[in-house]
Amino acid sequence: MTSSPSSHRPSAPDSATGVLAGKTIAVTASRRSQEQVAAFERQGARVLVAPTVRIVPVADDTELHAATDHILAHHPDVLLVTTGYGLNGWFDSARERGFEEQLRQVLAGATILVRGAKGRGAVRGLGFEDAGMAAQERTSALVDLALERGVAGKHVVVQQHGSPDAVQEERLVAAGARVTAVVPHRWEAPDRPELVDELIDALVNSELDAVTFTAAPAVTALFEVASARGVLPQVVEAFKTGTIAAAVGPVTAEPLEEVGITPLAPERFRLGALVKELTVALSDR
Repeated sequence: MTSSPSSHRPSAPDSATGVLAGKTIAVTASRRSQEQVAAFERQGARVLVAPTVRIVPVADDTELHAATDHILAHHPDVLLVTTGYGLNGWFDSARERGFEEQLRQVLAGATILVRGAKGRGAVRGLGFEDAGMAAQERTSALVDLALERGVAGKHVVVQQHGSPDAVQEERLVAAGARVTAVVPHRWEAPDRPELVDELIDALVNSELDAVTFTAAPAVTALFEVASARGVLPQVVEAFKTGTIAAAVGPVTAEPLEEVGITPLAPERFRLGALVKELTVALSDR
């Protein structure tokens, strides 16, 4: 039986065979969770699906609409692209509102800098060319690049993703930039918070072999619920002593590392690489 994102019980694979037989893995993703579920179940694992956050649909996002309207009225000098998914989501929103062509026109005159390869791919897919890529796939490195190029007196648009990084925006403001943040796919509380409680119970009771994270807000949300319940120290200890925290990349890993957890993270910051590396790590146990 394959679990669905709304399932609150660990899935039971059809067969108890496979390199992950006897292992239980929790998935915290709010999108593409089924891709992970299917991959782990094929190897015999049981999977608990517990999204810790949910993505606000761009069609319903009034904050995104307001930011877009401001940018159409005040053309940007610089655009910082943090994620290809977010950039495409922004254009999807503009297209639905009939503003795609206007958005293309105002961005055509901007210097575009990207955080990573997927951002560059999205930029080129939309018919633009970027002027540079950050040295590391981190928002802080992208801001470093912008500061090196100079932002004083310029209108800088930062395409954030999920949970805006206010610290990086403040660095741009301190350097003299006028900053507008665009946040396609904002994160909010999950539709079923009881699933997060079940995930925390399983962690505290040492019932999980691993938990996967594909976005930093998913980690932060889990810790916030654990803290509200008074069990954050136990959750952190579980990750330090037995349960593998698997993060898709360095940005996702940051809130784990901040509390002393060393996550498993693939060299390539991709979901498929995360699944493969975690499968190897668990099968070696």
